[in-house]
Formats: sequence, structure tokens, C-alpha cells
Amino acid sequence: MRRRLLALLCVSASLLTACGALPGEGSGRRTVTVWLMKDSASKEFLARFTKEFERAHGDLRLDIRIQQWTGIGEKVQTALRRQGGDGPDVIEVGNTQVAQYVDGGGLLDLTLESMRDWGMKDWLPGLAEPGRFGSRQYGIPWYAANRVVIYRKDLFAAAGLARPPRTRDQWLNDTQKLNSRDVQGIYLAGQDWYTLAGFIWDEGGDLAKQPSSGTWEGSLDTPAALRGMDFYRRLQALGAGPADADEEHPPQAGVFARGRVAQIVAVPGLAQAVVRKNPELKDKLGYFPVPGRTAARPGAVFTGGSDLVVPKNTDDRRGATA
Repeated sequence: MRRRLLALLCVSASLLTACGALPGEGSGRRTVTVWLMKDSASKEFLARFTKEFERAHGDLRLDIRIQQWTGIGEKVQTALRRQGGDGPDVIEVGNTQVAQYVDGGGLLDLTLESMRDWGMKDWLPGLAEPGRFGSRQYGIPWYAANRVVIYRKDLFAAAGLARPPRTRDQWLNDTQKLNSRDVQGIYLAGQDWYTLAGFIWDEGGDLAKQPSSGTWEGSLDTPAALRGMDFYRRLQALGAGPADADEEHPPQAGVFARGRVAQIVAVPGLAQAVVRKNPELKDKLGYFPVPGRTAARPGAVFTGGSDLVVPKNTDDRRGATA
């Protein structure tokens, strides 16, 4: 597993250095424009690879343009429809978005490059699959993270909770104990389908099924899916999060940073955003797996992350896939 992870990191790093870093000096270089999402890579990471890239590729110059997640879907769709101009040659997209961009005919098939240059056989299957459409690879894994529960250790202790819960029933009970006049036991928005999906999978359900006909059909009305939704409803009711919004409206990092919330479900890296907003929480945060139906196994979770894709209308395929 460790070797595969290292191989995956090398693939992502090599694509970044071949397709994107900070602008380099020198005349006669072709510019490759890269869209990366805010906070998906640190400035130090990009600066380090800038130097390595420019040393290895003297004919290419990279122009990285940092994008915000809000409104990015429409912006990417517009870029994929453009005819010429200075649009992006490489784009970071959410791994769940790759299929819709492929379906619209806007992405370059990267299967040959993936197999030949980027060691696709060493990728973790769970990270490679979201970037695949049929037997063709359109998205290159960039990063991924599982969801966990980020919690306030001090608020748990104040409520008499010596350790995190290990079952869903215990989780409900503990969250109820955390609720008080000054503390909100959990912040969970009503439309956080990333978290909901894990509860549905735990119950043996799924979001959709693909029967032998090949046409996907929604399966949220099955008994298993309804059981998962019922648990979500019970947990969400303990936190009084907005019923008609998702985890980014408002951003839950900001809500958690205010200091009254005891738990959120998020990728571990979100804790850094919380601490940036409220440095007083630096040593007060902890993590535990999303509890499962029994203590024998943690709950199922949605693996989120991003892929790097190349628009079919790129002006420089060789530069984008170098």
C-alpha cells in the first residue's frame, strides 16, 4: 500500500511539473495554463516544483491560476466550450465531476499517456476509477481524503465523555449529551450528501443502480437507503444545521471556528482552515472515524478529492501532457 501511495504521489507531482507550476523566466517558452483549486496545493509545494519543472522543461512556461470552488462548474463548462484563446490547458476538477465533463465531450482521452508515462497500473483503484469513463482514463488522481469526525476534545471532556463513540447509537447519545445552552452537539447541514452516502452504504443501499439495460436508475427509495436517510435525519436534528443548504453554505469551517460547535463531519485537512480562523482551537481539536452500525467496523465514508484533466480544446496537447 505504501509503495502504491508513493507511486500515486509521483504521478500527481510529475503531471503538475509537466502541466503546471509558477511562471518561469526565459524567452521562447510555450505557456501552459493550469487551473488549480484554492488550497489544494501549498505555495511551498508549487514553488519547489517550479524550480524542478523549469530545470527539466526549458521550452515550457507555466501559468497557474488559482480558482475558487464556488461557481467553478459553470466556469469549467465555459472553458471547455471555448474556441481558441487563453483558456486552461490543465484543470483540477472534483473527482465526481469528471463524468459530466466527459459526457459533454470536452475532455481529452489520457489513456495512452496514463499507461505509458504515469504508471497507471500502480494507482489505487479507488482513486483511478472516478477519472475513468468506460475503459478510457480522462482524469488523473490529484489528491483524495476520507471523511472523519473533527471534534472538540475540551467540549467532550466537559460533557463527561472520556472517549469518542464507536457505534452510531452511541454517537447519537453522546451528541445529545454535548448539546447545552452554550454548545451545539454537531453541525450537520441538511443537504450534505457526502455524509449521507456513507450512512446509506452502511445499510446496504446505494444512490443509484445500473441494471443489465445499462441505464442508471436512482435507488434512494429502497428500504436500505431509507434507513440510512432516517439515521441522517436523527443526527442532523441534534445539530440544528440549515435544512436547505449543504456543508459549504455557509462553509462549515467558519461555523466550527466560532467555538460553539462540538463536531463536524469533514476531511481532516479542514481542521487547518478552522485553526486559521480561530488559532485558540489549535490544541483542542481531535479526530475519530465516522462510527458504524456496530463497534466491529467503522462507518462507510465518501472518498473525496480532485483529478487533473486536459480540455480537448487545448492549444498545446504536448505541453499539457509532457
